[in-house]
Amino acid sequence: MSAWARSTIHIQEELEPKFEEQNLQKSESVKILESMPTLTKIFSMQEISQHNERDDCWVVIDGKVYDVTSYMDEHPGGDDVLVNATGKDATEEFEDAGHSKDARELMQQYFIGELDLTPVIPELEIFTKEQPAYMVQKLMNKVTKHWAVPATIVGISAIAGILYLRKK
Repeated sequence: MSAWARSTIHIQEELEPKFEEQNLQKSESVKILESMPTLTKIFSMQEISQHNERDDCWVVIDGKVYDVTSYMDEHPGGDDVLVNATGKDATEEFEDAGHSKDARELMQQYFIGELDLTPVIPELEIFTKEQPAYMVQKLMNKVTKHWAVPATIVGISAIAGILYLRKK
């Protein structure tokens, strides 16, 4: 055996355990990656509702968003069924049609994201310290415009008080 062949065998024997260690580490990292959740795009129902035409057709089924534009001509029920279900949650219509397991698997290639299920919080009106003063000013403006009503109430109360005290 030549010196070159002996050195090649020696290098292979030296590297073989390291290579196996690297394969082991690689398989562990692959397992970790496979166990990690995949990140998907989140769409609001408002955004989905804009895709409601034959040329741009998105459907929501079970909280998942599918772009079925390219599937329109292939759909066994016809494209009208998909057009009627676009831009909204079509879970009920999908379940009522009784789709097969193959149909559910076929859907995965049209999956583009998930529906944002967080509730919409209405904007709250923010009150500042200036507003109560504004409310007092508004009340005073009404009183000055309609001064006769408070003056009448005060006058009647004064007369009633005087008559009550005279009887005693």
